[in-house]
Amino acid sequence: MRKTIATLASALALFLPALSLAQEGADEALLGEEEPSRPAPAGKGVIWGVVTDAKTKEPVIDAQVSVVGTNKKAIADFDGRYRLELAPGTYELRVFYQLYKAQRVQNVRVTAGTVEKVDVTLSTEESKQEIVVEIEADPDRASAAAQTLLRKNAAHTGDAVSAQEIARTPDRNAADAARRVVGASVVGQRYVYVRGLGDRYTNALLNGVPLPSPEPDRQAVPFDLFPTTVLSDLTIVKTFTPDMPGDFTGGSVRVSTRELPEKFTISGTFYLGANSETTFRSRLTYAGGGTDFLGIDDGTRALPPGIPTDYKVGKGDVKPDGSLVTQREADEFGRMLNRPMTTSRTTALPNMSGNFTIGNTHRFGDEHEFGYMAALTYGRRFQVRSGEILRTFTIDTNISNELDLQNDYRVETGLDVVSWGGFAGLTYRYAKDHKVSLIGLHSRSSENEAREIAGRAEEGGPGRTAYDTRLRFVSRSLTFGQLAGEHKIRKANDATLEWNLTASAATSDEPDTRENVYLADDGRKAWQSTTLSGMHFYASQAETALGGAVHYTQPIRKGDSPTRVKVGGLVQVRSRAFDARRFRYIPTPETTEEAAALSLPPDQLFTNEYIGSSLSLTEYTRTTDSYDATQRMFSGYFMADTSIRPWMRVVLGARVEASSQRLDTIDPSKLVPQHVELSTADLLPSLGLVFKTNERSNLRASVTRTVARPQLRELAPFSFTDYFGARENQGNPDLDRTTIVNADLRFEFFPTLAEVAAISVFYKDFTKPIEQIIMPSSRGIVSYRNAKGAQNAGIELELRKNLAFVSPILADLGVLANLTLVHSRVSLEEGEGVQTSNVRPLAGQSPYVVNAGLDYASDKRGTRVRVLYNVYGRRIAQVGMDGLPDVYEQPRHLLDVTVAQRVGKYVDLKLSAENLLLAPVVFTQGPSQENVAHEDIPNLTNVVQQFQPGATFTLSATFQN
Repeated sequence: MRKTIATLASALALFLPALSLAQEGADEALLGEEEPSRPAPAGKGVIWGVVTDAKTKEPVIDAQVSVVGTNKKAIADFDGRYRLELAPGTYELRVFYQLYKAQRVQNVRVTAGTVEKVDVTLSTEESKQEIVVEIEADPDRASAAAQTLLRKNAAHTGDAVSAQEIARTPDRNAADAARRVVGASVVGQRYVYVRGLGDRYTNALLNGVPLPSPEPDRQAVPFDLFPTTVLSDLTIVKTFTPDMPGDFTGGSVRVSTRELPEKFTISGTFYLGANSETTFRSRLTYAGGGTDFLGIDDGTRALPPGIPTDYKVGKGDVKPDGSLVTQREADEFGRMLNRPMTTSRTTALPNMSGNFTIGNTHRFGDEHEFGYMAALTYGRRFQVRSGEILRTFTIDTNISNELDLQNDYRVETGLDVVSWGGFAGLTYRYAKDHKVSLIGLHSRSSENEAREIAGRAEEGGPGRTAYDTRLRFVSRSLTFGQLAGEHKIRKANDATLEWNLTASAATSDEPDTRENVYLADDGRKAWQSTTLSGMHFYASQAETALGGAVHYTQPIRKGDSPTRVKVGGLVQVRSRAFDARRFRYIPTPETTEEAAALSLPPDQLFTNEYIGSSLSLTEYTRTTDSYDATQRMFSGYFMADTSIRPWMRVVLGARVEASSQRLDTIDPSKLVPQHVELSTADLLPSLGLVFKTNERSNLRASVTRTVARPQLRELAPFSFTDYFGARENQGNPDLDRTTIVNADLRFEFFPTLAEVAAISVFYKDFTKPIEQIIMPSSRGIVSYRNAKGAQNAGIELELRKNLAFVSPILADLGVLANLTLVHSRVSLEEGEGVQTSNVRPLAGQSPYVVNAGLDYASDKRGTRVRVLYNVYGRRIAQVGMDGLPDVYEQPRHLLDVTVAQRVGKYVDLKLSAENLLLAPVVFTQGPSQENVAHEDIPNLTNVVQQFQPGATFTLSATFQN
């Protein structure tokens, strides 16, 4: 690994100077992505020019050019150039930057179709006592150029993808967009992993505020909840600074909602998509509810009102008054609960989605502004997974520990996925230096699944085929509200006060998951009374969070070497309630496995006629199937950000986080109330250095300490099984939190505001990392333990470059590429479970992540093309036990293509193609061996899961004024 890092670093060190020289030799530099003197759009005129220093004649980089009386603004690029597209009229421009006197240019006349050049020179302030840093408005974060400036001037190391970039991809939500960020990969189409680390080492923030998770089994926020229409950018911060929550190691994923528009804006997009494996094919489904298209169950699957909630309903269970449930009562409850247990078929329709956005800003007098923005989005897609492989193995100790096939299933699944959401934002600026905003967001997603499994099951006995059917509906929602204020205090040397109050709620509802198992012997199918057969499972989770934060920034010194200090704090209280109930139909004592009724198909067996005579309802809800949990977080920080020299910046400080996680449940062994509590107080120091090697490059170095806390679910002894023959998953109340020491080094070079070349090296040392293990049992129980320690070391390379330096003919072409390489090792204590490997990579850690792309953008023709490639290295999905190898998720080579064409002034058409290489999803165990293909999907003897998601094609039309 060290040799690899040294070689790559040397190569980039040779490459960067060449890149700089090539850029300097280009005929024309680029502003963002295009020449600023290009023709004006229809109905408008263009003002462009160069902002320079009056004495040195050098360009003033990052100078702000605003149109007085409007929110229209531009930022000068690395050559000092700016561009404004304005409606016909006469305007006054205001140009300003730190350490310079603000300059006004009056009577600037704009005529439709014309391009006028207006150069501006700025003079430095004569007296340092009179220096004022003036900021008329925040930069537009949605543009690629703004994101480059924010990255260049940030105190931390991070990478971002802007709304402008997202518009050029087939991405429809934040999870899709995250795949474009250096070192990021997306698991299950919704969870973001950074630098190959799992979701445990990633936190999620919306407008700087931590978000709750609607997932019962992980703390990660599913980023497919956020449609791209509400995003201004998605940023992944990779180094910790004290002014942000310290519970991340790989990255902090920050979702920022769109800024208020400068003028009345209305837009809408309609998407129509098809999948090669799904569209117009037969899809499994079942009888659902009337509001499934909204991702909400209408009560069809709800627990019947007649089912008691304060006691179990099986024969002989004890009621609150001490009496016992009778057989007659149990049968009556069984008839209430009885619902269809069979699948049906329908035709999979094309995927469809759409969104609508509207916004405007109204101005009252010279300083009062009121703006609003609202967005609605809805999408529904279908998926057919036919011929999926699902297997489990054991070790044959008699034949050199070779894999011995235990279960061998073929699976067909039909999925109906719905997602929709709404966003609204209000902002009131009641003075130039004071602003208050209120935003609200609600997002919902659901998965409606019908699944049939058939194949060899060891538990069924030799020569018998098992048939497992599951009907499942899961709905998740996230509601978020924030009231925030920003205030500049001029009398305190332009100090800044920022505050916010937030409330959020996340829910997950799984009503009436049903499952049945039949076994076939000599062609005769018979219903089986196994732990999953005849099951009705209900689970619900509700999590709320209330919080507040305050940040105060005090400039101490201005000039060439500015200094400021920042203090603040965050308080957040989360509460979670989880509850599950399990019901099963079992044969009555008079019924034997040979009974004729048990040979009936489900739609005939599960009728009121046979409940009581052949089947009886029992409840086997466990004492650990419900828990209440709370997490309280109190944190405060101090941070100093000072430039010791104009070329050297130091960011130093520390954050104190006091966390209390409490979970109330039942001890599964003693059947008494159990209170699990993990209280910690952590000092999280941070030291960052930024060396400004020149106007276009930085060298960054940092050493920090962060923390990773157990997920609430991992502390709970609640257990569940995913399918017939699978292992149980169970939490561990004795878990401790993980602490991590991080060291990062990055060199970044910005030829223009649209280009970057960077190399990063990082090292992470984990103390007590939480790892998945397998505890001894008949087939093993998946649980969690604190390992002794772990180390990660890696390197990241990034390049985003326009090809104009090769030839002016290629000015519309650009390349983007990034590579992450990671070496990972974790060591478990001897005797911790029965896993095969005590020394291995961290679970979920990819050894490499690659993104590459080619861009074509012609403003003159209105044509945009982007080709994107993504792949990640194989990563441990499940730890092996008792000599069994670990289960690995194999790499997927993804190729996506997007072609967009502007039609007229207001319409944009886009065609996207995803997974053109038809990369399957494959999980393997042990060495790879070729075998006979199964339904045209390459098969391996060691495959434990495999399916083909197919290629997806989407045509969209966007209208925007």
